[in-house]
Amino acid sequence: MRNLNRSPMNLDIYKDVSWNGSSFWHGTSTIFLDSIRKTGLGTISPAKDYKLLAMLTFLYQHIQQQNIWHPVLDINRASIEAAIAQSDMLYEGRLLNYRHDGVYVSASALRAAYYACLNKVGSELLEKCLILLSVLINDGCEPEFPEGLDVMGIRQHLEKPAKPIMIEVMAVLDSALLLEDGGDATAMLNRMRKTLPKRSQQEQFEQLQFCNFCIVMPVPNQHLRFYEVDFSGNPKNKDFEYYLTRL
Repeated sequence: MRNLNRSPMNLDIYKDVSWNGSSFWHGTSTIFLDSIRKTGLGTISPAKDYKLLAMLTFLYQHIQQQNIWHPVLDINRASIEAAIAQSDMLYEGRLLNYRHDGVYVSASALRAAYYACLNKVGSELLEKCLILLSVLINDGCEPEFPEGLDVMGIRQHLEKPAKPIMIEVMAVLDSALLLEDGGDATAMLNRMRKTLPKRSQQEQFEQLQFCNFCIVMPVPNQHLRFYEVDFSGNPKNKDFEYYLTRL
């Protein structure tokens, strides 16, 4: 039964932004909810187990072979190519991580909410696959998938809307986390625990937006809390506000 006592969070109000030193947040969607509830967070890799990286590569190569152009390709081409290469991409002076070698969590609930509400399907790779599939269908070139590639039956997700989900990771060992560049996270986590409480709420808020980590050991479901997310406004704008309902 859903808890109707919803908890609002707003980008403009620096409330509830302090990190408690132990918990993290992961944004996803209802597409992946059941499997995470059954097996825990990080047990299944969408890139490998659902073959989404292979699917993305196949769809992009098909578009290139058919010499298809669409405006959405120009917008997404650089990030699609970075995802296929599993590399970084320079964007507005920042290096963005397009590696999918694990499950990523954030020390910021707002950052996880931003991802969950902006990404309609809860997976960057699946989202990019659906963009490319839509382009192909629009051009009348929907491909036949090689046997065993379409593990998820991705076309159904063009027609069946997903709901954003947030997962609170209540306990995870420091040794089970890596920095986004693959480095050990222990020193940074200890530094965050020591320095964040001394900073203003705004400074904590701003720093936490960049505190993302890769889980290298699965987190059992007894250490997870699940929330359905409702939101108003645009996640890219300051009118963004979201509400969590415990599942």
